[in-house]
Amino acid sequence: MTEAIHRTALVEEGVILGQDVTIGPYTIVHSGTEIGARTTIGSHCEIGLPTALAEGNPLRLGPGATVRSHSVLYQGSVVGPKLTTGHHVTIREKAEIGEGFQLGSRGDVQGHCIIGDYVRSHADVHIGQLSKLGSYIWLFPNVLLTNDPDPPSENLLGVTIEDFVVIAANSILMPGAIVGEGAVVAAGSQVHADIPAGMVARGQPAKVVCPADILRMHSDPAQRTYPWRKRFHRGYPQEIVEEWLKAPD
Repeated sequence: MTEAIHRTALVEEGVILGQDVTIGPYTIVHSGTEIGARTTIGSHCEIGLPTALAEGNPLRLGPGATVRSHSVLYQGSVVGPKLTTGHHVTIREKAEIGEGFQLGSRGDVQGHCIIGDYVRSHADVHIGQLSKLGSYIWLFPNVLLTNDPDPPSENLLGVTIEDFVVIAANSILMPGAIVGEGAVVAAGSQVHADIPAGMVARGQPAKVVCPADILRMHSDPAQRTYPWRKRFHRGYPQEIVEEWLKAPD
């Protein structure tokens, strides 16, 4: 086992570390945490933070993660391979997160969530409890997924977002909203009602305005913007991209 643990870091007894794990200055890794191989954790992080809400379950962090400084990951969540975070992020307990999740700086996953593969979440995104996210989703800066229809209350309703959805900056999704596969929510929208698959919605409250596949690129009007997977492939595994390109529109 090859480890690079800074002399000021505290790794408690009972931590399971894979090979080639790097832990930065003043970071605390709590007992019972499992960290996969080739993971890098920056300075001033707290990993596996104890909470009674985790009901004794450890944090399991998959291989190849990059967790940047001042991040806090609680006990009780399972995170797949290749997590990438910005700075000052929080992932609470009982989150089930797939491969390749990207959580931008100051991002907040409030636990009790399901998040699929290759979800890309930019800075200052809040994912409320009971959210259910599919795979290959884009959440741009300041997106807010709410969950309380009668604040403050215990009657939480999570947001559901299906595969390949794009939620543009400064949008708010209200409790219980469902956004269908491949839909697009325009910047600054407030989503109260469900959005059908493949449609564009915008406004406050958001209204469906057109099918997404009629939109064209600003730089090349001959090219369709959506479905975006036909034109944008950076950071996705080659085998997945090949499947996208072979699939019908």
